[in-house]
Formats: sequence, structure tokens, C-alpha cells
Amino acid sequence: MQKIVALITACGRGNRFNGGEGIPKQYIPLAGVPLLRHSIQAFLHHPKIDDVICVIHPDDMDLYEEAAAGLDLLNPVFGGETRQAS
Repeated sequence: MQKIVALITACGRGNRFNGGEGIPKQYIPLAGVPLLRHSIQAFLHHPKIDDVICVIHPDDMDLYEEAAAGLDLLNPVFGGETRQAS
């Protein structure tokens, strides 16, 4: 049986984003919840998605762990130096 895994690329730095308060935009809260968590939950609740993996920047592990706390995810992987490498 085929397994479908959603891959969320969240390793960007958000350099063009104003108002980031010094953290990457994927961790900025929206309605009190990090943007990344909103994305993760959308995929976790999708009936055809079996697993979710996030691609993160190595410097963001603490932010990621906070954003993904309590969610049933596969371990994150680290992105590359460029968007294409990730």
C-alpha cells in the first residue's frame, strides 16, 4: 500500500519579511499559534496524508520543537544552503 508523506519546507530565514521580531516568519504567531503549526495541523488533519516531515534550518531546532510540541510528526530534517538544495 502506498504511503503519502507531506513535506513542509520551513527552513527559510524570512529576510524579506518585515515585522519578524528577529525570528523566521514560520515561527511568528498567528492567533497565538506559530504559522508553522497551522501548516502542520492542516496536513495532519488531511485524510489522505499519512505522515508529515518538516525541513527546518539547523539553528531553529528550539523554535521548531516549541511549534510542533505534542504533534505526531516524523523527525525533522535540515535544509540545504539554498531553496533548491533543500
